[in-house]
Amino acid sequence: MALTIDQQRLLESLEACDCDCDCIVVETMRELRGLCAEIVGRRDRPLVGLTLGEDGTRPVLACRDVRALVGPGAPIYLIRSDELLHAMRELLGGRLAVDRGAVRIWWPGANAGCDPGDHPAVLALEGEPPRITLEELAQQFELTRPRVRGHIRLIEDARAFLEHELTRAHEQSHQVHERLRDMQIECHGLRMRAEAAEARLAAAEHPTDLDRS
Repeated sequence: MALTIDQQRLLESLEACDCDCDCIVVETMRELRGLCAEIVGRRDRPLVGLTLGEDGTRPVLACRDVRALVGPGAPIYLIRSDELLHAMRELLGGRLAVDRGAVRIWWPGANAGCDPGDHPAVLALEGEPPRITLEELAQQFELTRPRVRGHIRLIEDARAFLEHELTRAHEQSHQVHERLRDMQIECHGLRMRAEAAEARLAAAEHPTDLDRS
């Protein structure tokens, strides 16, 4: 029996996805709702969302490459239609959705109010080799691990505090400089008045011949 176009595309997607790496294909609303519930639910492992490339037939990255990157404990879901991706955006909101041509990692703790940068999405640029996309995904995967993310935030908080203190020190230095300048101006004015007073006093004590006439 001949395969329909959709069945042929699914078969091509599964072949390109390397099914032996246990990629989970999401192709119904029920499966999508289950994935969305898992994303925002309580869990202790990351989830990976894989989409099709721009041609709509093959995943943006081969599943076996993604599996080698994230290890055996992270489920990889292939969301294989634009309709399901649109529905995911409706269910999760833009902070946690994934778009066509992208891969996303959802770490534990994902929710509607979370920082989307904590759950990175990597978009494959047009004409970009898959190797480059995979390298970017690897970097984001390592940098957004919850423990690493915590250390990075501590470093960023410390840097922000030091920058704030440096700015305040510069402001205080500027204020001191302005006060010193004002004091110098005031001292100069006092000195000029004192010299003028001394000159008047000297003139009064020692009148000139012109003053006597």
